[in-house]
Amino acid sequence: MDSSMKISFNRCIRDGDLIIVNERRDTMKAIKVCENSVLQNCVGVFKHSDWIGKPFGSIIFSNKGGFVYLLALTLEL
Repeated sequence: MDSSMKISFNRCIRDGDLIIVNERRDTMKAIKVCENSVLQNCVGVFKHSDWIGKPFGSIIFSNKGGFVYLLALTLEL
């Protein structure tokens, strides 16, 4: 297989990516990463700019100490 055709699951989140934000065990949202945007929910405020450069699967903490998981968009989800 041509190496340019392989999908990398180890890549980092970039501006413009569509990701899954796992807020709680039963709550997932599809979010397009925009450098100047924020996600605000019951566990705090999350700046998209803090997500850029992080690997998929990262845990990100809010200003209130809550957290979310940043997941790659896959068929399993």
